[in-house]
Amino acid sequence: EIEEIEKLEKSNSEKIEELSSYILKPQYFEYPEQRISKITAMVKRGKSAKYGKSKIQIIKSGQARGYMEFDFSQRHYVSENFVSDERNLVKGDLLINSSGVGTAGRVTLFNLDGDFVVDSHVTIVRLNKTLIIPKYALYAFANIGFKTIEKMATGQSGQIELALSIINNIRLPLPPIEKQYKIVEEIEAIEIEISRLKSEISDSEEKKKAILTKYLQ
Repeated sequence: EIEEIEKLEKSNSEKIEELSSYILKPQYFEYPEQRISKITAMVKRGKSAKYGKSKIQIIKSGQARGYMEFDFSQRHYVSENFVSDERNLVKGDLLINSSGVGTAGRVTLFNLDGDFVVDSHVTIVRLNKTLIIPKYALYAFANIGFKTIEKMATGQSGQIELALSIINNIRLPLPPIEKQYKIVEEIEAIEIEISRLKSEISDSEEKKKAILTKYLQ
C-alpha cells in the first residue's frame, strides 16, 4: 500500500518539476522592453520608523521573501506618531529588497489587506497599471532573475545597495495589456495545478502514517 502511495508521490513530483518549467516560458517575455521609470507611478524607498503599537504594520526587508511570500512569524508596528504618506502600501505594489548580500534583488508582490509600510531597505515600485499589470511585472522580474538583480547592486563587504537609479533603469518586456492578462491567466492555471499536486503529496504522508499505524497496532 505504501509503495503505491510512493509511486503517486514520485509521479506528482515529476509533474511539478515539468509544470514549473512552464511558468517562465521564454515566449512570455519576448516583447519590446521599457525602462521601469517609464511604466511606474512611483519608485521610492520606504522610510525609517520607530517601532510602537499603532495599527500600521512595517515590513522589514527580510520578511519580504520573493514572489508573493511574506514571513510574519514576527510582526512589527510603527509608533503612534508615524506620519503616513504616499509610501503606505497599496495592493499591486512590487517590493524590491534593496540592500544586503543574499537579500537584495528579491521582488515580492504586495497584495494584502490592512495598513502596511516598508522599512528603508525596501524599494516600492508602484506601477502604471494601464501599461503593465503587477503580476506580469513580477514574473518579468523573476525572468530576469532575483540573483541577477542582486548583482546590479553596488558596494562591498556585504553592504551592497540597489540605488533608485539602477532600479529605474531596469528594463521589462511590455506586451499589449490584453496579452499580459492572458499570460498571467496561463501562469495562474499552472500555479493552481502545482498547488493541487503539492497538496496531494502532503496528504500522502498522512496516508502512509495511517497505514503504518493500522498494521503496527
